[in-house]
Amino acid sequence: MYDLFTRTTSQGLQAFLPIVFCLAWFRRTGDLAPATGTKWGIVAALPATAAAAYWFQASNRQALWEASLATLALALAIWFARRVWQGLPSSLITDAESRPRQAYRLAFASAAALIIVRQTMEIAIVFAAALQLRALDPLVAVTSGVALSLAVTALWWSIGRRLPDAAFGQAARVFAALFVGQVALYAFHESAEAGLLPWSEVLHAATEPYGPDGVYGRYVSALLFVIPLAGAVATLLKGRLPQRAVALRRRPTVRVVLKSAVGVAVLIAVGVAVVKTTTADRAVSYGSTRLTPPGRDVATIALSPHLLFRHTAIDQNYSRLSVASLEAHGSDERAAAAFTCERVAYAAGRGICLDANRGVFTTYKAVLFDRMLKATRTIKLEGSPTRTRVSSDGRVGAITVFVTGQAHGYTGSSFSTKTTILDMATGDELGDLEQFTAWRNGARFKAADFNFWGVTFGRDSNVFYATLKTSGTAFLVQGDLALRKVTVLRENVECPSLSPDNRRIAFKKKVGGNLSPWRFYVLDLATLSDRPIEAEARSIDDQIEWLDDNHVLYGVPRSSQSAMRDVWVAPLDGSDPARVFLPEAESPIVVR
Repeated sequence: MYDLFTRTTSQGLQAFLPIVFCLAWFRRTGDLAPATGTKWGIVAALPATAAAAYWFQASNRQALWEASLATLALALAIWFARRVWQGLPSSLITDAESRPRQAYRLAFASAAALIIVRQTMEIAIVFAAALQLRALDPLVAVTSGVALSLAVTALWWSIGRRLPDAAFGQAARVFAALFVGQVALYAFHESAEAGLLPWSEVLHAATEPYGPDGVYGRYVSALLFVIPLAGAVATLLKGRLPQRAVALRRRPTVRVVLKSAVGVAVLIAVGVAVVKTTTADRAVSYGSTRLTPPGRDVATIALSPHLLFRHTAIDQNYSRLSVASLEAHGSDERAAAAFTCERVAYAAGRGICLDANRGVFTTYKAVLFDRMLKATRTIKLEGSPTRTRVSSDGRVGAITVFVTGQAHGYTGSSFSTKTTILDMATGDELGDLEQFTAWRNGARFKAADFNFWGVTFGRDSNVFYATLKTSGTAFLVQGDLALRKVTVLRENVECPSLSPDNRRIAFKKKVGGNLSPWRFYVLDLATLSDRPIEAEARSIDDQIEWLDDNHVLYGVPRSSQSAMRDVWVAPLDGSDPARVFLPEAESPIVVR
């Protein structure tokens, strides 16, 4: 989540620092109408952020809108730079007095809201997606980034009020020049991404490292604080040299600036500590050498039909890949592997364990393992793991992770999925589903917001099914691995799971609002008609596993705040109520 943290911090600094510099400048110059209008803009930015986030996420021309907003921001930045480079006025009488005050205030309110919202709408999109996914790490990263950027902004406001006019004027000029340069580069980059410039593809690729989400671009925003602060310090030190008395009078201000610089370092350290503390409660000590109960081991359990799963009991084996007989009913009848998992998949002697290494900044990996639950290969993942499956012959597997849009090549900035198919023998990537051609109603179609997840394989491993979401609609697609193509079958199918007889698909269907959106259904592939699984009426976010042709398994949290989950079983015909199949477990995989 380090990338998301730095990106959010960068966006926050771009949104808030220009506002505080403007307010501080207007305060010095006595421009009351612009100062009031800017404050109005800050208040208006709160509802405007929500509206803009909704509008931006639904737009099919996100790059164009980003380019347009950046261009408008550039015009405002140039205006402000021109004002500050003219210097502080000798009189508090300004040209504001000759203008209609109400219109003047509204103009500055609009400008301030635009500067803020062009960044905060993207933060809001990511935050909302993390809430919907109940993903703690992204929530911590986004919240920490916003908090740090606000703290740095508040720190600059405190510094700016104490600086003498000369030092403040120098800091404001340096900031204005930097901000104009940054916004100009971003406007150019986004215009190239939107295809508005000659040789747009070449220019976009050339400026990508310095763009808003680039390797270097996200760190440029920190310079908006550091370099103006250095300019102010340099001006103060320069003023010390000619006259000792002046230096003595200004020394308290220098101390304030230096202490503030130390304060920034402290804030960063506190932010890191918060992230570490937040994730530490999920860390598990594996000091115990006894991973399995006496008399139970993987080889013994694997002799009969069994279940692979993630162990969720809060003990020394928490989150470990585990195995239990299909007849087991408690935690004392299972064996654990030596590694942890978030999601599990397995077939024909080959398995995938999607794992999260939760430190100060969480990293993710896929562990390939064999029939004895021994790790054979490790693959680094680009984002938080969400779904995985292995074909019944063990030849290929699928991994879905959550990544941010720009890092994955989208025009948008909201959370997106990346789904890859890999060779289970070598671990090599065979393809990214977004590189496959998509067909609907006999015609090819493509959109920048394509997201795939929930792969399930047919018997021969060449045919697969998955969810494709675009423009707010989730489609069931049938894929052909050899032809690198997917074909839309019908709407409103998420996380499909193919039955053992390959005739039906169990899935979650969106039937309600955000608080209770899903119900489990079964789809007949021959007729594409579906019916609900009546035995389970709760809204559950999971990819179903088939126990047999007439029963399905799935993981259910014990409460919205609990890390402990249980595997439940439900009959398709509704003859019995759903019940707990295996307690303290999730992500079940049946092995026969």
